[in-house]
Amino acid sequence: MNRLLLSSRYLVNLAVIAALVGAAAILVYGVIVLVHLIIELFASRNFTSEAVKNITLSFIQLIDLLFLGVALYIIALGLYHLFIDTSLRLPGWLKIEDFDELKVILMSVVIVILAVNFTGIVVDWDGSAAILNLGLAIAAVITGLGLILYVRLISSHRSELSELPEPQRPLEEQI
Repeated sequence: MNRLLLSSRYLVNLAVIAALVGAAAILVYGVIVLVHLIIELFASRNFTSEAVKNITLSFIQLIDLLFLGVALYIIALGLYHLFIDTSLRLPGWLKIEDFDELKVILMSVVIVILAVNFTGIVVDWDGSAAILNLGLAIAAVITGLGLILYVRLISSHRSELSELPEPQRPLEEQI
């Protein structure tokens, strides 16, 4: 049974492959969108403030899309590193030591995507009051995720501090 359970960790390869395929598809799609945006930018010859607003929004959404593709790639690397091969050499900035760190990456991506999507809605806003409800809902989700991230950070720092040795008191205080 132990052997079966230990070898079943390779099932995570399915999630790794799915995340890699998703990342590749999103990144390729992003490049195609970029090519279309560049063609549209120069072919339209529309230099009004409305055109600037639209192209700005399009590029912000493109960056958001590419960010999602990179996040899926990082998640694939993290899953592979945690479950399949811990000797995988990751860049220094990508320190993934447990599953919670991958969840933090995912929550951070969700926060950025919500913020970018709301920015896109604001840029395209028609002046109606309906945006307030959407803004409050997105703010509530971002606040909740931010609070979860904050609590995880605080508890992580506390556990790191508890592992440190007690500082030595000066000799005068010991007497």
